[in-house]
Parts: sequence; C-alpha cells; structure tokens
Amino acid sequence: MKKVLLTEPIHKAGVKILEEIAEVVLASDYKPETLVKEAADCHGIIIRKAEIPEEVIRTAPQLEVIAKHGVGVDNIDLETATERGVMVVNAPYSNIYSVAEHTLTMILAVAKNLVVMDTEVRQGRFYSRDKIIGTELKGKTVGVIGMGRIALILAKMLQALDLKVIAYDPYADPVEAEEAGIELIDTLEAIYSRADIISLHLPLTEETEGMIDQNSFSKMKESSFFINAARGAIVDEKALYQALQSGEIKGAALDVYTNNPPASDNPLFKLDNVICSPHNAALTEESKIKMATHAAQGVVDCLNGKKPEYLVNPEVIKNN
Repeated sequence: MKKVLLTEPIHKAGVKILEEIAEVVLASDYKPETLVKEAADCHGIIIRKAEIPEEVIRTAPQLEVIAKHGVGVDNIDLETATERGVMVVNAPYSNIYSVAEHTLTMILAVAKNLVVMDTEVRQGRFYSRDKIIGTELKGKTVGVIGMGRIALILAKMLQALDLKVIAYDPYADPVEAEEAGIELIDTLEAIYSRADIISLHLPLTEETEGMIDQNSFSKMKESSFFINAARGAIVDEKALYQALQSGEIKGAALDVYTNNPPASDNPLFKLDNVICSPHNAALTEESKIKMATHAAQGVVDCLNGKKPEYLVNPEVIKNN
C-alpha cells in the first residue's frame, strides 16, 4: 500500500478517499526539516500552509504527487517538482465562492465602518452615530486586479448591488469579460484613478510580488477602499500603512499579510480604518470539505495512474 503524508489535518471526507488506496499519516509538524524526514518514504503529500522546498522533494524518491488543499501553489517548489516528474495538483474550484463572499463582506464592512461602530456601541458611545459616517456603494466603481474565477463571481455579486466593475488583467479573455459585464482596462493607473474600491485577485509570482507600492497608492482616490484577500506579499505593507495613515486612501480590509501570521505589533493593527481577518477567507465548512476531497481525489488519480483533473504542471505528463 502506498503512503500519503498530510502536513496538516484535513476534513475527514478527504481522508476517507485517501484511505481507500493508501496509508494516511499526519506529520508531527510542518517544519521543512521535519518534512524531509517524514516524507522520505511517501508517494503523496497534501499540504495546506506548509512549505514544500526543494530538499523535501529531492529526499523523497518515491514521491509521485503533491496536492494543495486550496488554490495557490506558491508554497511548493514547482520547478523542482516538475524536474523530478512529481505531479502538482490543487483544488481551484473548492473555495472560490467562500473567498468571493468574504471579499464582498469586507467591502461592505469597511465602507460602512461596521467594526468601529460595533466597538463604539459596546463601549457605551451610542451617540457616536452622528460622527461615524459610512459610504453608500450604489453606483460606485470597483476595480479588480486579476480577473480569475473568484473575481468573476465577486463581479456578479457586486453588480447585483448596482456597482460597476472594471478589471485589469493582461491575460483575461475579452469575450469572457464582456459576457460578465466587466469593462477591461488597459493599465493599472486607470484602475487606480477610476475605482472607488480596489480588490486584488492575483497569485503571488515574481511578477506580482510587491507590485502594489507607494506609487500605486499615490494614484488612488482619497475616498477609495483597498481590499486584499489574495496574497500579502503582493502589497508593500509599509506603503499601505503610510497611505492609510496620511489619508491617501480612506480604508482597507485585509485577509493576508506579508508574513503569515503577521507580527502582533504590525502598525496596521493600530489603525481604525483597517479591518483584518486571519487568512481564512477560504475556510467555510463547505469549502473545507471541497478542498479536502478535491485534493485527495487528485492524489488518488495520480497514484492510480490517471490524469488528475486539476494538474498544475501538465508538462510532467508531456515529458513522460
């Protein structure tokens, strides 16, 4: 029987799928030095937050597949996996509605000052109602950067609230954008200058790391809100803090940070115009089941010699 290592616990529905063909073991922890030892005799690995660097892949001679319990695979050394002939699979449709809903919630919460108002009421300052004024969203423009699956779902939700959606994505399909009622924009600068709300929907790559910087914030409206439920390292956090503190932008809502978890003394946490969540936009009960079962099925397919549905590095098959 083959062996599959879970770097972190997953829903029992996913474990059940794996146990039909493999021995399933849970890692002692997900430090790279631990995984080097505990993945050495494994045929498959399923990860959540864990990093899978080169040394883990190279010291597991029987390894056939690495599965991401979710979408982004930036915590896997994809180049080494492909070189070694290891398939990398993910679960790209498992959490898209949960993340889109979370993003919509953050937009509404930051625009309406919900967290600040909740605190005021709990502390007995009911009449701050006349000082804390929210923003009406009807007719506003949302600029999405990256027009993937989550952005398309979010756009539909926003349009139902009578918001206009514009998008910047040089890889987007213009026909798909037109069918979704989204106006494709040629430059990031146009997004910054036109949008009342800017929402990131990008993977973390060499191209996108640090792309939202001080220059970006300087071009945004003073009345704009900035939303990031994608990847923290896409944004220069110091520049974001300065933009929020100086009034260059009005507010922000963040689910991700440069470092996860962020330091407890992160200066962003001291600002009233920031709403934070702990990188759990994807973690609903429903999506946890889908992430576990989709990732597990990808592993099972690979170990059974079938082409998995969600293969991230198809060149592995082409080269064999």
